[in-house]
Amino acid sequence: MAPKQQCAKYEYVVTPTGSKILPVEEPTEPHSKDEESPADYNSGGYLQVQVNDTFKNGRYRVVRKLGWGHFSTVWLVKDTQTKCHSALKVVKSAGRYAETARDEIKLLSRVASVSPSHPGREHIVSFLDSFTHQGPEASHICIVFEPLGENLLALIERNKKKGVPRALVKIIARQALLGLQYLHDECDLVHTDIKPENILISIPDVEAHIQSELCQSPTPTSRRVGVPHPTKSRAGVTIPTAQRPRRQVQIFDSQPLSSPRSPSVGFGFNSSSSSLSSGFKSRLHSGVPSASSSYGASIPKVPSGLSIPLRLSTNAASSPSSLPTPTATSPELTGPTTSPTGCPQSPTPTKPGAQKIPTRPSLETELEQVEEFCGPPISIKIADLGNATPSKKHYTEDIQTRQYRAPEAIVGRKDWDTRADIWSIACVVFELLTAEYLFDPQSQGELFTKDDDHMAQIIELLGDFELEAKMGGKYSRDLFDHNGHLRYIKTLKPWPLKSVMMQKYLYSEADADALCDFLLPMLVPDFHKRARASDMIDHPWLTVTPADEVVGEW
Repeated sequence: MAPKQQCAKYEYVVTPTGSKILPVEEPTEPHSKDEESPADYNSGGYLQVQVNDTFKNGRYRVVRKLGWGHFSTVWLVKDTQTKCHSALKVVKSAGRYAETARDEIKLLSRVASVSPSHPGREHIVSFLDSFTHQGPEASHICIVFEPLGENLLALIERNKKKGVPRALVKIIARQALLGLQYLHDECDLVHTDIKPENILISIPDVEAHIQSELCQSPTPTSRRVGVPHPTKSRAGVTIPTAQRPRRQVQIFDSQPLSSPRSPSVGFGFNSSSSSLSSGFKSRLHSGVPSASSSYGASIPKVPSGLSIPLRLSTNAASSPSSLPTPTATSPELTGPTTSPTGCPQSPTPTKPGAQKIPTRPSLETELEQVEEFCGPPISIKIADLGNATPSKKHYTEDIQTRQYRAPEAIVGRKDWDTRADIWSIACVVFELLTAEYLFDPQSQGELFTKDDDHMAQIIELLGDFELEAKMGGKYSRDLFDHNGHLRYIKTLKPWPLKSVMMQKYLYSEADADALCDFLLPMLVPDFHKRARASDMIDHPWLTVTPADEVVGEW
């Protein structure tokens, strides 16, 4: 029997000489699913950027690709004026993307200038420059930012077996709340898209870190792929407009900046930012075993699935450490500083009087020195203000990524405010702790939609809530009947947050109570009764205690 041959692929093509059916030209090398699609390089899409390209009359020279998103590609560039590196965001050329970028530039300028001394300002990404670049086919808006490390999703992925250490989550949560307090109270802005991907890790002495990484990292790699022809839709059928040679595009592999690792004990910074002497750090490392961090094999992120029965996790929570750890306190801010390389840096949290550390014989006392003289082991910045909007004059009512979407956005209300972000940050904190979504709704064919399942999961976790909070939205009548009952999901399986933490994640009752006391005020379904950022920044749960895990390599 002859071997089965693969069927050829054909497409219906409209040409100047008439309609034809022609074989589909397969790309010689498929593009990586981890990079942008070649199809997005058609008219209105990305600008083709290559290493060593220059922007703004030669001021910015491209070093390597940092990443990409639906709206833009992002590149590490060297500023020939300041001799420092920056992150260059090159936006797609289509009008809707350019308009969003112009809005983002206005908001970034406003955020940078409103109240520079506010402690939350340091947790919002710094905007450095913007300009328009004329490409071969269209103009592209470009925005220059301070270079930052990886986002929190990467941190979650590295800790997907046990979740991010609780002590680290507390520090991240407080900094994020400080940043949101600045956006909400000082700038009157709602971010509208708080999620792990939009919270980035700041790098102390970033220029030295970049120089070190460029010396060690591999040369940027790329592949040439064919750009599919743009298509038109006619009566539900996709029809290529013409058959002509494919344009080739060079797609580079992303090389995001690695985040600096903290020492393998306590809360000290790495060598680039710590005030500890190398000898002092050496004694700490030799005297205390490092906290083990098991990253393990890659496994898919599993939603908490609160609307379906679940088997209990067999992994116990990390054992509390007996080592003392610092208490999270509000850091004092210094003015802009200059790195050893001469590049300007954003102010960094410091403690007064940290110029010299006396030698102490006791290990416990040395750990106290870490607490006294080292700041938090991580600093985060909220990024991507492209969807931010004034709290009362909304640019759009379609807000938030699904898993982090607040009830008022799900039902389609128009009177939402800054507290929509608070719901999202509570979902992010849960995800950091568990490496699982708090809510991950699924549709079930024609039986119910994701919105139906989302509201069902919220009610199962938090209990039923007032009719007034369910109504008043564009989709309220689609989700609820006149009594406030879900229209399409009749059987619910309540599983309160405290029980979830104890039964699935094996929290002690005391730890579960403490976490619920922090999260539940931010997860009140009626946003009028939900806590604000200013209400939560000094919550007791945010204080790092000796019962929290010692932060090791993260």
